[in-house]
Amino acid sequence: MANFIVEFPLKTEKYQEDILNKRFEIGRHIYNSLVNVTQKHYKEMIKTKKYRTLLSSLTGNKKSNKEIWKQINDIRKQYGMSEYSFHEDVKQMQKYFKSNIDSFTAQKIAIELWKSYDKLFYGNGKKVYYKKYGEFNSLEGKSNTTGIRFKDDMITWNGLKIPVVIDYDNYYEYQAMQSKICYNRIVRKYVRNKYKYYVQIVWKGNPPVKIDTDTGEMKHYIGKGDIGIDIGTRTIAISSKSDVKILELADRVENIENQKEKLLRKMDRSRRVTNPNNYNEDGTIKKQGNKKVAWIQSNHYMKYQKE
Repeated sequence: MANFIVEFPLKTEKYQEDILNKRFEIGRHIYNSLVNVTQKHYKEMIKTKKYRTLLSSLTGNKKSNKEIWKQINDIRKQYGMSEYSFHEDVKQMQKYFKSNIDSFTAQKIAIELWKSYDKLFYGNGKKVYYKKYGEFNSLEGKSNTTGIRFKDDMITWNGLKIPVVIDYDNYYEYQAMQSKICYNRIVRKYVRNKYKYYVQIVWKGNPPVKIDTDTGEMKHYIGKGDIGIDIGTRTIAISSKSDVKILELADRVENIENQKEKLLRKMDRSRRVTNPNNYNEDGTIKKQGNKKVAWIQSNHYMKYQKE
């Protein structure tokens, strides 16, 4: 069944933002703890000769591969490498934070990590990463009946009640409100040197039709007939009886690699100035045995990190 998302700003007070920031940080710790546990299982699994032999025996023959994949998946389950096992692992962690993170939101954190392993097993993923400070900026529930709930223009979640800014004069938002809610996601975005908070409501069904506010007419009419689509790495070709087009994919995406490199250089300079004792004369970081290197982060460093 199709779903669609509409994002609304949250009208937060300072104490509510503090609670939300605390919950994002708890969510990050749960995610990283889950990465730690599952990586131990994963590393033990890939050490086994049987698992490595089965992976190397995969061929282009789908029929013979079917039995091999069954054995591979059985081994993965034995080592806790399944979505169900992740749910069991996160359940043990969530109980320490139940006043902030409900069980369904914790399950969604586990599902998010499982997606990374799914890419590692079946897609183009190469490694499962920990989330750094400031990288965990969304938490979501599984339904609108428990956990993060939307009702009467308010988001309610574990003692928090936050008004949602909805423009009922906006035809699209008004029509969306007539649909049934699947689940809700709270998102934190860094905008103009401060965090702003939003709720993304995931609705069941097809999105409303957009209307031109000046003319009142439908913006995108739904036509009839067959259409052919060929998706490439950078372009998409569309062919119908009346038209043929080649469009660039994600043509409005801005290349920010140069800006990222500049920020990383600024962060590196700031860290070196603030922590001179952590570096050798040749500029490399000093090793401190099994101890973690302690870093002092300046206000400038944290600003660049958030950017």
